[in-house]
Amino acid sequence: MMKRVNNYWMDKNKNFWNVEYYTYEQAVLNSETLIECRGCANCTDCTKCTDCLGCRYCINCTGCTDCKYCVDCTYCRDCIGCKYCKDCTYCRYCMNCTDCTNCIGCTDCVGCRGCVDCT
Repeated sequence: MMKRVNNYWMDKNKNFWNVEYYTYEQAVLNSETLIECRGCANCTDCTKCTDCLGCRYCINCTGCTDCKYCVDCTYCRDCIGCKYCKDCTYCRYCMNCTDCTNCIGCTDCVGCRGCVDCT
């Protein structure tokens, strides 16, 4: 069941979509793609996420913004497949990384682990 609350369409799990960008029908369709998500805004195709904004295809994330294909992430922004990252791919605690695997504490890395300013 979808209802309008102020300027948002809200589902039974308190996930919501901005009425300026989503019709009622779009909000219903997006809601059906969220599995066990709570408090997410403008998200689609996610599972077990909480309080995310504009994410797609994420699993078990919390407080992420504009992420795709992330798993077990917290407070990521603009990420693809990463954890605690910004503009990263397959990283942790990283910035501007590409194709890193299980990195921790990285900055500007490519294929590194535990590095700072590496390539």
